[in-house]
Amino acid sequence: MEEGWERERPPRVELSLPELERLIEPAFPDAVISEQAVLATGLANTNVRFRLRGHERAYVLRVHTREAQAARREQAVMSYLGRNAHPPLPLAPLLYSDPVPRIGEHPYSIWAFVEGTLLQELFKTASDSELNEMATACGRVAAALTAHRFSKCGELGAALEVVQEYGAPSQFVPSTLYEALHGGLAGKRLGAPLSNALWAAVERAAPLLEEIDDRYTLVHADYKRSNLLLQRTESGWSVSAVLDWEFAFAGPPLIDVGLFLRAGSALPPGFRDAFVHGYRDAGGALPAEWLRLSRLLDLLSQMTFLNDARDRPRVIAETTKVVEETLRVLE
Repeated sequence: MEEGWERERPPRVELSLPELERLIEPAFPDAVISEQAVLATGLANTNVRFRLRGHERAYVLRVHTREAQAARREQAVMSYLGRNAHPPLPLAPLLYSDPVPRIGEHPYSIWAFVEGTLLQELFKTASDSELNEMATACGRVAAALTAHRFSKCGELGAALEVVQEYGAPSQFVPSTLYEALHGGLAGKRLGAPLSNALWAAVERAAPLLEEIDDRYTLVHADYKRSNLLLQRTESGWSVSAVLDWEFAFAGPPLIDVGLFLRAGSALPPGFRDAFVHGYRDAGGALPAEWLRLSRLLDLLSQMTFLNDARDRPRVIAETTKVVEETLRVLE
């Protein structure tokens, strides 16, 4: 998923060496940059890997161009997880954040660089058995997130409080999907036959959502291959870091499950079962109808892509295929 997608606006920020040195000055006073390179990952924000003279490890400067509040939200989540480290989660250490911003045009943050390979890249070279081992590791990490619980569902603020409630999934999921299919671009882009069939399936499956009302945890909300770094250890494959927490919110943990297992027909044989095994083995709870529920919740993302006013043919084509597969699962 998302490989070859048209990049989101705005374009990547071009930073000269003096500009980069100015941004890192608060975190590394008088430091001298010995190496820098823009990372190709990410469809919206700009990530620059750099090294400092006399430092062994590398760092990443992340310029938040997609959403002004993202840096503040990531800062809050990292601070919270740092204070609540059980169960442990593999994270890139956040070293500095300027969410205001006080320096530069955009909010930015500085992270320690974590070694590993993105799961997205490993999909190109690893065997099915290796990918299944990775899926198990990713399932365990996703389950660890569910230990961080919230009483409400909604957007998180700077103190990790819910500042905008979404309400119960059994209410906001069907209403959001209805509006997208009947009043937005999503319905037009899917066409009447597919749009009508999808809404009929949503109506039939919607009562299942009542089972996950009032069961809210920390949700990464972008738990996908391009945000998961893995590395091989003596005991096998493990997740070295979960990246990009800018969309994190309090909600149903099945959102991360649905996103990770999106486009299931394209996954290697046994991949989904391996993820579920790791998830349950680490204490994650999955209801009997977890697959249909996770696909139903993931439709929220599909509608966001399809409702985007920009002309992005690859995004629309791939998203439509996911919607068609979701319809088959719901039926």
